[in-house]
Amino acid sequence: MATNILQKLMKMDASKLSERPTKDYEVKRLSKLMGEPFVLKLQSIPADLYSDIQSDCIDIKKSSVDNIDLYKLQFRTIVEGVQEPNLKDKDLMAHFNVKTPIDLVNKLFIPGEISDISAQITSLCGFESQKDVDEQVKN
Repeated sequence: MATNILQKLMKMDASKLSERPTKDYEVKRLSKLMGEPFVLKLQSIPADLYSDIQSDCIDIKKSSVDNIDLYKLQFRTIVEGVQEPNLKDKDLMAHFNVKTPIDLVNKLFIPGEISDISAQITSLCGFESQKDVDEQVKN
């Protein structure tokens, strides 16, 4: 059986593995405000960057998770997972009079949208829900 899987992998186009899943996501409240569809292009986050985000947002003490900064985890996931518009664009941040991409996310989106956008990106990364992410972090 393992040989069969190995043979299939050897026939696979290796470049396809570097393709990251994407998804369009409409923020209906902003669409209504703008009078036209406001659609974000979301993309999965590479594993190494996702791991860095998790490490930065989780306080681990003596082999247990002491605290997860969900706010920071969601905001960083959005900053890295939203491809269009580029939330790191200096002109866009200047237009909204904010200093960081996280400030921009906070200005553009309301809490439910932040939670949902983050969950959509997390799903593109292969997790089913925030609960799955929390379990993966604990392990």
